Amino acid sequence: MSDFTFSRRRDGSYRVESYEGSENMVVIPSDYEGRPVTSIADNAFSWSFVRKVVIPDSVTQIGEAAFSWCESLVSVEIPETVRIIGEWAFIGCSSLRSIHLPDGLKKINYSTFQSCSSLVSVEIPDSVRTIGPEVFSECRSLTRIKLSESLTSIGDNAFASCDALTEINLPNSLSELGSEVFSGCSSLASFIIAPDHPVFCEKDGVLINKKEKRLLFYPFTFKDKVYTIPDGIQFVAEEAFANRISLEEIIIPDSVTQIEPKAFYGCRGLKTMFLPSSVRRLGSSAFHSCSSLREITLSPSLMAIEYSVFYACSNLESIVLPDTIRIISPCAFSGCGSLNGIRFPDGLIDIGESAFEGCRSLESVELPEAFETLGAHAFGSCTMLDSAVLGSRIRTIPPQAFSRCENLNHVVLPEGLEEIQSEAFESCENLLTLQLPASITEIDPDAFSNCRHLMLFVYPDSYGENYAKDRDILFSEI
Repeated sequence: MSDFTFSRRRDGSYRVESYEGSENMVVIPSDYEGRPVTSIADNAFSWSFVRKVVIPDSVTQIGEAAFSWCESLVSVEIPETVRIIGEWAFIGCSSLRSIHLPDGLKKINYSTFQSCSSLVSVEIPDSVRTIGPEVFSECRSLTRIKLSESLTSIGDNAFASCDALTEINLPNSLSELGSEVFSGCSSLASFIIAPDHPVFCEKDGVLINKKEKRLLFYPFTFKDKVYTIPDGIQFVAEEAFANRISLEEIIIPDSVTQIEPKAFYGCRGLKTMFLPSSVRRLGSSAFHSCSSLREITLSPSLMAIEYSVFYACSNLESIVLPDTIRIISPCAFSGCGSLNGIRFPDGLIDIGESAFEGCRSLESVELPEAFETLGAHAFGSCTMLDSAVLGSRIRTIPPQAFSRCENLNHVVLPEGLEEIQSEAFESCENLLTLQLPASITEIDPDAFSNCRHLMLFVYPDSYGENYAKDRDILFSEI
């Protein structure tokens, strides 16, 4: 008993606050000082070296992270009296092979069994109605799980990276699946779903929310090179096709209106894509790391290229931006090393941070007159960039906007430009001349660092002339 620390609760019962012993097998006492032990405190056993724990039937509640990162824990006996198991209760218990969950448990909380990498099988009692986010994520040995027949919802990433899971039942009571529930489940090939399920169905092996007309999960085990999304689907869910490397072409019907973030993330075999005009939104990182993608036709209904959409599409050579595009978000084309040309639509007003950083083949940039805001690093490390013409509404060139563009030779700065910030043209070694507009009022001392051959053309008695004198940069009056 001396290995335990207890605290008295308001109702007179006791809670196990901590365990300081060194025994491999631990039996939690059912009473202390003549009163029942009814709960286990948050973090009570966390990081301990216990191998087996027996919990008495006086206990009704297990606290948050109570057994977290007990990496030696092989077995734990949870009595039927337990009604609440806190978040992270068994996270990181990497030796735990099986678990019996008590009848009467209503919810399995956030990350309860996350990273229990030896857990092989679980049966969810029929009392459970909710499985929270990331509950079984990274349970890489989990091969069998039976879901509760009264289950109504499963949270985000609940089974993410359960590599060994091959099939799962979706009971008729289930009405809600979070995002990326089966992300990275590379062996999952079968969903057991009743034909009369009110929400979900399996169509040729692909999981679909028929109520929302959303395609949820295309199995990793499929090896087809071409897949046609069924007519009537309106949404392609987050990570629905992520890392399906066998696919070379995905045909999208004109019923689809939205492609959600990471929908085709890491589809390294994908070579071509046509987005019909029905697609109004292309989510962030939708084609991130699609390294074989050479050709894509964008929907004329898009108004923005979202964050990291084409990041590291290293074989994408050219793309036509629809006239409807107003915003190109940060990192949208970063790392597209083969992109050699792009025409910016007249209505474009904003290019985000690092949007084209590392586009080594890009040769010229001409921003439209309506353009207003350029993000930091926007064209950094575009090593073949020769020419940059900026629109008349731009007022600031941000940090490192054109840094390391070592072949940049021709730059047109508009009248109205007010500021050039830190390292905006750093290491543009081939930049020989640059005309500063009279409107310039501030230039960072390092704006042209390592531009060793630069001569500035400036207006007499202007800020630009004084800057050149102060920084000992060659200049000539206009």
